Amino acid sequence: MITLDDAWRWYETTRTHTQAFGRLGSKHWDALPWDGQLGSDDKLRNLESDTIVEGAAFCLKHLDDFAVLVLFSVFESVVRDRILSEVQDERVRLRHSMLVRIVDEAVQDMEHGSFSRLLDVFKGRGKELDGLVEEVNQVRRYRNWVAHGRRTARPDAVDPRAAFDRLRRFLQELAGPKDQP
Repeated sequence: MITLDDAWRWYETTRTHTQAFGRLGSKHWDALPWDGQLGSDDKLRNLESDTIVEGAAFCLKHLDDFAVLVLFSVFESVVRDRILSEVQDERVRLRHSMLVRIVDEAVQDMEHGSFSRLLDVFKGRGKELDGLVEEVNQVRRYRNWVAHGRRTARPDAVDPRAAFDRLRRFLQELAGPKDQP
């Protein structure tokens, strides 16, 4: 997935199809016409409705957390790429070797360093942006909690819709007026 919209589409499609498969298992599985091609399918004929329902419930139980993880990962990649592109545009204009070296070191940090530090650059530009950075950081903390095995105290929960909306607003802010529709 390359864009935040791709990640959101993945989440919605996965949720919808998993819910549909669970419903098929709970409401219709035993009534399907198994005397034909359906009954000959090696992947389907041995499935039982209870197994389908339990599997769908298990997937749905964890899907929202993993959606936040995926959404934030795609977001982080997009933000890093945009900032790096802008910095590289500025770098080509530099002449002094010391400035070039400083920018090259900063580029390394932007590519591989702490994303939290990268977000901190946007603080102090106004109350509204500061609030948005904190909302994005809340998503980041929740993503980190999921990504690292949910071993520590749970941070403030963020559902996929809230995560998507916050991250999209930040990307719109990052794009600025020139890229707005």
